[in-house]
Amino acid sequence: MIKKLKRYLWCKTFGLSSALFLFSICSFSQTVIQGSVKDAASNEELPWCSISVKGTGKGTITNSEGTFVISVNFHTDTLLFSYVGYKALEVPSSVVSRKKTILLERTGIQLEELTVHADNDYLYDIVERCRKSIQKNRRYHVAKVYYSIETQTDEQPIELLECYYNGYIEGLSIKNLLFRNGRVGLAELDQRYFLTLNSSMAISQIDLVRQDPAYPYIPLQFGKKNLKKMFRLTMEPGENGMYRIGFQPWENLHSHFSGEMWIDRKTFVLVKIDLSIDTASRHPFIPIFKIDRLSNVDIKISQTFKNDGFSMIPDHINFSYHVTYKSVRDNFGITAPSVILREITTHGMLCFYDYDDPFIMPRFDYDENYDDYRKMSIIPFNKVFWDNNNTLVLTEKQKESIDFFADNGLLVNFEEGNYGKDFLTLTHYDTSLYENYYTFWDSVRRFSLNRSLPQNKISPPKEINNIIITYLYNLEVQLLLDVTRVGNSFSCKSYTVLDEKKSHFHLPDDPETPAFLNIFFDLCEIERRIMDRTLNSKDYSLKQIDSIYRFTLVNMKKITAKYVDEVKLGKNKRALLHWNADVFENLGIDNVKIFREKAELR
Repeated sequence: MIKKLKRYLWCKTFGLSSALFLFSICSFSQTVIQGSVKDAASNEELPWCSISVKGTGKGTITNSEGTFVISVNFHTDTLLFSYVGYKALEVPSSVVSRKKTILLERTGIQLEELTVHADNDYLYDIVERCRKSIQKNRRYHVAKVYYSIETQTDEQPIELLECYYNGYIEGLSIKNLLFRNGRVGLAELDQRYFLTLNSSMAISQIDLVRQDPAYPYIPLQFGKKNLKKMFRLTMEPGENGMYRIGFQPWENLHSHFSGEMWIDRKTFVLVKIDLSIDTASRHPFIPIFKIDRLSNVDIKISQTFKNDGFSMIPDHINFSYHVTYKSVRDNFGITAPSVILREITTHGMLCFYDYDDPFIMPRFDYDENYDDYRKMSIIPFNKVFWDNNNTLVLTEKQKESIDFFADNGLLVNFEEGNYGKDFLTLTHYDTSLYENYYTFWDSVRRFSLNRSLPQNKISPPKEINNIIITYLYNLEVQLLLDVTRVGNSFSCKSYTVLDEKKSHFHLPDDPETPAFLNIFFDLCEIERRIMDRTLNSKDYSLKQIDSIYRFTLVNMKKITAKYVDEVKLGKNKRALLHWNADVFENLGIDNVKIFREKAELR
């Protein structure tokens, strides 16, 4: 049995301390500096300029206004500024902090001396050698990834989404993105909300050298023979040390990208590629609802790469797409027209930084194929994480959009308490945009079975009588542990979550069922609180934190198994009352009384 504040398992294993250092802002050697990058001649801002800390995998890029922020060792770090078409520049971080504005000079423009005709093999050989260099690059990396999108229609912002991930990269290809945390601003338009559910995955996984039926064709996806049949290549005025090659399909089939690629003259590695297509017949975008339609899909994608000293790696991806969205309303009793056409434009970017120093991922098991919004509903907003991760500075336009959403829409995951079943709940429609299968423990709201789920469908009496009773129900509870590195310490947040996807309950409801279920859930919450007190009692290493977490999971399984065995689904009323008393002693919740009173009111 559980006795209030009287189990000392952690004291014996790890020791306790009254000191609490988990929330120090950063180690003393790190300084956050902000500045801007501009063209030395015109004084114009340079958006998406790559900035890295020399000798490390750390870095960032400027935003669309040429502004950046980066955390550095003020006394020892040197920053490298690189931008296609400009001379690379090294500047000590102390100088950057003092000057604030970094000026980059353009490289000399070089006109190709050779006359290149449409049937000349020269350009096709260059592209073929570039393609082979990409195929040979199989170096594996993990990087932090920042993703943002801004969606608008008729100049009105309707969505601003920011997310962080760990990106798993092979060569120039992004193989997977694992969600770390996210937040979003939304504004209603025509009594509808527009959600960009998974553009992060769609854009990041475009493959430059392998054909994908979801995307238009790219020149690098073809060998020389087929490339000559499909694309016309032209030499464009380029910078010293680079080939700048334009490409266009011979026929306008709306299935081939046009654009330009920058290729290093010595190594034939790809430095940058711009892709563009109007009215694409092949694209990865689908409407949220099957009855809706997309048309007139225009796409622009720009990928920039950098050399880490060994090979080329992704630096950032800028993209935009424009669609005509035909929205067909379901009957919610709303007076707006049933069909509305809207021109929707989305601008976005992915920034890859801090190579081989990834985020600590939340300890929680869920389907990685969920879209970004569903992941946001599962992994709660973490203020400590956002306060300590400022990869890109918000532009003035983005700040205005956030103010607009605050006054005229929703700011989701900008503060605590918007996760689980509360995520994207629209009170004026009395509905939620998401059905959530993860129930977070709450001291006020008691858990009830969702009988609409197939895993909770009541089995026929004959089946119930002919099978071992324990096969007909299972309760899966996870402890979500969110660890954030803060300087040399770690901040830990945790939640008790009932996984309704993995749980099942095929038995009919008895008077004792609600109390039985909620006491089970409460026992798990008690274990989480013990873990939480331990984790916040002193500074632990990440290895120790994981050990404490695993120990808690094992102990939670043992206690709940004992509870289930003793109470017999609540049929053993004496045992149920005994466990109910333990929950009341630790959490102040009397489940037996709560559900008895509810039954009397029916």
